Amino acid sequence: MAVDIALLTYHVDLITESGAVYDLDHALLSLSWEEQEGQLAQRATLKLANYKMESGYLMQLVKINCIIKISANWGSDNQPLFEGTIWEWDYASAQSKELTITAYDPMIRLQQSKDFKYFSAGMSTPAILNNICGDWGIPLSYEWSKQITHEKKVFNCDPISDMIIKLLDEVKQQTSTRYVALYKNGSLVVSDYGANSEIYQFNTDNSISTSDKLTINNLVTRVKIIGKADNQGRSSVDAVIDGNLEYGVLQEVVRRDSNKKMGEANAEAQAILKERGKPEESITLNSADLPFLRRGDAVGVAAGNLIGTFYVVGVSHNATSKQMTMTLRRKE
Repeated sequence: MAVDIALLTYHVDLITESGAVYDLDHALLSLSWEEQEGQLAQRATLKLANYKMESGYLMQLVKINCIIKISANWGSDNQPLFEGTIWEWDYASAQSKELTITAYDPMIRLQQSKDFKYFSAGMSTPAILNNICGDWGIPLSYEWSKQITHEKKVFNCDPISDMIIKLLDEVKQQTSTRYVALYKNGSLVVSDYGANSEIYQFNTDNSISTSDKLTINNLVTRVKIIGKADNQGRSSVDAVIDGNLEYGVLQEVVRRDSNKKMGEANAEAQAILKERGKPEESITLNSADLPFLRRGDAVGVAAGNLIGTFYVVGVSHNATSKQMTMTLRRKE
């Protein structure tokens, strides 16, 4: 999908408590929205001039829990990009008279809310997630190619979003397959990385800057599997699994209780070594904006020292500068 940056325009609507719709384009001083790794909710930040409207000043209309809609046009009709509620409101009444608001999509309620949940052993990943999302009236679209049957799960006053991420991370560990979870088209969508049908290409012509950093701060080269503790608190060592010891021994521990079979513990250890068994790479790319680009999309890059296919693990769109910053991971 080609985007002519010269034709790219952004549009913001405010929907008030009464359902009235106001065009905020004339009041916009800055606009950005983002979604980052480890966060289910997408966040938008707007800075507005406190214009005088027919019904009063703008600050009197823009209230907590009102709805913000962001769309963009790059040559045809406006395409929806973000819809969420105002979560933070900040008005500066000095000379600038500016109103700054922060809005989140519906996943913020799962990040801000806690619950107690119990799931018996033998339930599948989609079944548990459907139960969790159903309590909050959020449809689940489980498109990920992987799922497992889970052991007993007890979530004791955990944030709802943490429950979801912990379950999906368990599947990732056992299957060595990455997932992306985000709010899209009114549902929580769980899918494989790189599910987009068109691979967006970035090169020296449309890339502004790149950054590539390596570290071994999070490296794991050995995993020790520990059995269930006895009455004295002692645990047996069931297995020691070595990865690449080129960088020396940096050890992680997997604890195996009565509900976790040895095969599952071994798969978890192997997943840890695959995930963290080599130096961690941090990649960012700043480019002209593709407003529709989302976390989890695959992109092709031929800029700086970056050559190949990468996955977007975080992205921040800046409508003011018509640029975006992506955090990337190499496709393995």
